[in-house]
Amino acid sequence: MICSRCQELILKGEEMDYWGEILCEDCYVDVISVPKTCDVAAVYSAKSARKQVGHTGTEGLTDLQKEVYEYVKANDGKVPFETLMKKFQLSDTEMRRIFAPMRHCELLKGTMIDGVPYCLIMEGGPGSIGIE
Repeated sequence: MICSRCQELILKGEEMDYWGEILCEDCYVDVISVPKTCDVAAVYSAKSARKQVGHTGTEGLTDLQKEVYEYVKANDGKVPFETLMKKFQLSDTEMRRIFAPMRHCELLKGTMIDGVPYCLIMEGGPGSIGIE
C-alpha cells in the first residue's frame, strides 16, 4: 500500500486511515498534530521556561529557527510565509512546526497583509511582553 501524502510504501497492517485517506504513520501524525500558534498557555509556558533558564532573544531555538528569525529580521521584519517556505525548502506543516515555538516565545507573529500571510518580528523585539 502507498501513502496518499508522501507516496512511501506502507507495510500491510501499518496503514492509518484519516477521513478515508490512507497514510503512513509519519503523515498521520502530521495531520493530527498541527501546532497551535495562538495558544495563551503555550505562550506563558514558553516564556516562563525561557525566563527560568535565562534564555533571551534566539537562545534555545534550533539552528533553523534562528536562521528563519534572522532572515525575517534582515528583511524589514516581515516576510511572506510562502517566501520563507521556498527559501528554507519547507512544507506548510514544517513551517508551522518551526513557527509555532517562535510565536510562543513572542519572537515572531503572523498577520495578513493585502490577503497574503506574512511572518513578522514581534514589536518590541524578542520576548518583549513581560510575565507579570
